[in-house]
Amino acid sequence: MPISPKKHLLRATISVTGVIVIAKIFGFIKQTVVAAHFGTTIETDLINLSQNFIGDIQYVLVQVLLTAFTSVYIRTKHESEPLAKKLTGNALKAFSGIALGITLLILLGAPLIARIIAPSYSESLSKELTHYLRIFCPVLVCYIWHAISHALLNAHSRFVPGELVSLIQSVILIACILLFQARWGIKVLVYGFFFYTIFNAALLVFLCRKDISLPRGNPFSDPSVRMLLRMTGPLFLSYAMVYINQQVDKILASGLPAGTVTAMGYAAVLSNLVGTFIVSFCSILYTHITSHISRHEHTLAATQTVRSTSLLILVFLPISIITVLCSHDIVSAVFERGAYTSESVSVSAAALMGYGFSFIPLIFREQFSRFQYGYQNSRMPMINSVISIFVNIGLSILFCRYWGVFGIALASSIAACVCAILNVFTARRLNRALSLRPLLNQLPFLAAGGLACYFITGWALRCFQAYSSLVRFVLVALCAGAGYVLFVSPIVFKLLKQHRAGGPV
Repeated sequence: MPISPKKHLLRATISVTGVIVIAKIFGFIKQTVVAAHFGTTIETDLINLSQNFIGDIQYVLVQVLLTAFTSVYIRTKHESEPLAKKLTGNALKAFSGIALGITLLILLGAPLIARIIAPSYSESLSKELTHYLRIFCPVLVCYIWHAISHALLNAHSRFVPGELVSLIQSVILIACILLFQARWGIKVLVYGFFFYTIFNAALLVFLCRKDISLPRGNPFSDPSVRMLLRMTGPLFLSYAMVYINQQVDKILASGLPAGTVTAMGYAAVLSNLVGTFIVSFCSILYTHITSHISRHEHTLAATQTVRSTSLLILVFLPISIITVLCSHDIVSAVFERGAYTSESVSVSAAALMGYGFSFIPLIFREQFSRFQYGYQNSRMPMINSVISIFVNIGLSILFCRYWGVFGIALASSIAACVCAILNVFTARRLNRALSLRPLLNQLPFLAAGGLACYFITGWALRCFQAYSSLVRFVLVALCAGAGYVLFVSPIVFKLLKQHRAGGPV
């Protein structure tokens, strides 16, 4: 008996959730191992700046291809499966060439890039940073194969392998540090980076090898590839602006005391724990919503988008509040050991507090941008993203002067809110059935639950002050979560009733 779309979506969500939880547990273990062995020094700053520079380019490539390729592939597959296989092979060829071009530019321009991303560094430090940039940039070709394979698996509703990548990455790096740190020192972070990047790309390609065909000839002559390129143009610009914004943040952080870049990176790891859940759920929903749109089921696509947004807000609102108020305890419990001192904890906690305000805006931004991508409209989300990034850069420069690393992180959260609002307005132009009225009806319950969570968290922090940071955080989260659930229970019962009645999630 075939599985219904609703059960398939629920099953996929549960599977991905389980993998993400395990991957994040290992991610925390990896970060604590790295922090305990290497702390926050100028050497870790150099490796983090160079790896993050390449990682940010990877983020641009992967997100662009995950978004654009999934949409174009699903539409092409509805027409013809052989054409879809041909599209995959031609896309691999075309974008591998683009990645080689970017690699060459980085190799030639590494000295200038080093000066741009860390202008306050001395000449000797800039030379070291240039060296690391040239070492890491060739892996961009691996990222292309990784991204297209990941998108292909998602398009076939195989979401788990793509989420396993971060788990494998953590396991490999932990093993490298424990086995070879005594021999290689901090260079183990470099060798481990190459090992897990190549391994993950090879694994994903192997898993979807049956859906790949590498035809001869010019890949750009394929009409589907040209459609993919038309969609990726605005996406590249949008994510490239995100990348530029991240570099501005790192430039500002590099002008603060030594180790700030690394400490801010650890805060981003904790923030990305929540962000990964949100983005992964939105990616699962994106595949289903794109399928509805391709079948002209526009009302169902709109309803599913709004209801899933409501569910995500319900789950992540208390997480946002608790993260902001308990940032110091969270960072201390996870990282404060070995070379990671209390001073490092304070810097990371300030950044995490600023990032904690971004979780709810991130839900709206991701959901409603992907809704537009389902209609193969990447132009308006790009414009919205560019506007929000200019807001982010301006606020980062302003806030950094007064609040340091907290100001940089807070600016990112405000910019996410701006982008979210713009995406909601432009998404409604594509589908008038998209209405936020159900969310407005739930607003009183969410507001009451949020206020209860806020005041209970403040009270519990004072009440459990004598306990260790880990125990205090767990007790605070339990008390605040219980109070929140009490106030939002009418929304929960309504969603359960809709689910039992057979409505979309």
